[in-house]
Amino acid sequence: MAVTNTGDPMPRFERARTALERFAPLAWLKCTPEIDNTGRIQAPLLGWRFSEPHPELKEMFMSVVEDAPQNVTWVFKERRNSLIAPSRLTQHEQGGEDHPDLAIALSGNDQQFCIAASHDIDLIIHAIAAQPALPTATRLYVTQIAKVSPDELVCIVKSFTGEARVGMVFRAVGAPDIEVRLAALHWYPPRPETTGRAPLAKVTLVGHCAGRIGLKELLVSVPDD
Repeated sequence: MAVTNTGDPMPRFERARTALERFAPLAWLKCTPEIDNTGRIQAPLLGWRFSEPHPELKEMFMSVVEDAPQNVTWVFKERRNSLIAPSRLTQHEQGGEDHPDLAIALSGNDQQFCIAASHDIDLIIHAIAAQPALPTATRLYVTQIAKVSPDELVCIVKSFTGEARVGMVFRAVGAPDIEVRLAALHWYPPRPETTGRAPLAKVTLVGHCAGRIGLKELLVSVPDD
């Protein structure tokens, strides 16, 4: 199998960076070069971390790795970093083997697989770049807890992106099973010493297990149905 010439003038790393940064700023990016220093096609890996968590993008990435490839099976994994990789490179994780080490071994032992996967990763990057940008989610960061009960939380938050308003539903990144409604909102007036920082507000969040939301929790708004 030959690698399809897409005519892309940019290296794969730059194409991946451009595609991902359509959705959020990147704090870290790892993209395996197409060819190693011996001229062999490498088994591709794509790993990244946005500057802030973006759980609202998970379904999109999972759909892309399922629909875009044509040759081998792929997985999307999300921990501290996000990873898109051929499933063959993740099958031995429990044995402590590292993805880069497996990729290097495959590059030397199975060029047919590497060529097929290299074609696929270009399709995946192209598919990510073609996805419509999602509406900007509102993101609130809990900086201080004022009052807590099992189903209600009064806290001080920083607002990073989007427009917060009463009635919005939020999901806690650290506890994605918890959804809460913003029941009350009071913005603090800016002060000279807080110029340039994220605006602060006192909010009341209500919902089942709202009291489990802790200090330094990031809350991301749930899209309207």
